Amino acid sequence: MDTERDTERLAALRAKFNAHVDEGIPRLKKLGYNPFQFLEMVDRYGDAVGATQHLLAQPGHTSYGFRRLLELGRLEDSVEFTVCLPWFAELFDISERDEARTRLLLHEFPLHARIRAAATNPPAWIHTL
Repeated sequence: MDTERDTERLAALRAKFNAHVDEGIPRLKKLGYNPFQFLEMVDRYGDAVGATQHLLAQPGHTSYGFRRLLELGRLEDSVEFTVCLPWFAELFDISERDEARTRLLLHEFPLHARIRAAATNPPAWIHTL
């Protein structure tokens, strides 16, 4: 096992998660949702991964951002859904992934169908890590 290579790969994957979240912010603002509270958490916890882990550490709690995305019919833009994407799974432990899935399913989000749809067109960078 090459731990230096694994560390570099996980750092690159973390950067991809952060970029994915950042790329969605202009779209959310156009929909009328400014995720300023989440962005404050990104600053507080170092990056979008840390902020997401903090959100998922509160079982059963849905954040304002999650509720706002639910109102907009855009849970596919939530960090909870992003956590469920197979290419980001190893950034989060099983309890974090379970909490993300549970929140989505409890709000009748078609998680499995959306994961299947996303898997048909995975990001090109997957093969570069």
